Amino acid sequence: MEQQNNQLITPEHRHRIGMRIIKTVVAVFLCGLLAFLRDKSALYSMFAALFCVQKSTGMTIESSINRVLGTLVGGVLGVLTVYAMDTLNILHIDLLRYLLMSLLLIPVIEFCLLIKKPDIAGMACMVVMCLVVDPGDKPAIYSIERLFETAVGVVLACGIDILLPHQPVPSPAAEPDTEADPPEDGEEERK
Repeated sequence: MEQQNNQLITPEHRHRIGMRIIKTVVAVFLCGLLAFLRDKSALYSMFAALFCVQKSTGMTIESSINRVLGTLVGGVLGVLTVYAMDTLNILHIDLLRYLLMSLLLIPVIEFCLLIKKPDIAGMACMVVMCLVVDPGDKPAIYSIERLFETAVGVVLACGIDILLPHQPVPSPAAEPDTEADPPEDGEEERK
């Protein structure tokens, strides 16, 4: 199987670091640098940058928009859930909180489908789970901070993707045939 996969990758590209990797690394580092300068955690902005850089600028922008929308939807629904559970005095009954949070994922996913944004469902569910599993003292503040950090990572990912050039991988048809017959005696000397 490994030998078959290696045949799909041309020899020139087996050990090459592509521009998508470089862009991801630069965007993640800039998230860390910005967080360092602000004396904040870089984790959520780094996650956003890591997952947003895609094969093309258009795909990066689409992924970034989906990430922000998913964070926004999950943040709003998660905060509402935490406050509702707190009002009903069930927020600190762990097993009940986990059961209700799990069931809440159904309307979160259905909402994402209803607004015709199925790609944001995973992110929305993740944010809801983060808020409900560990609500902290101020879930609304946490949600706003999470949205801001995600936006930082998204903006940096999009900026880096736009500023750094793309390097398209050459098609296999454009490469010389490496399986050709070996040169006849003396033919190699003439080249």
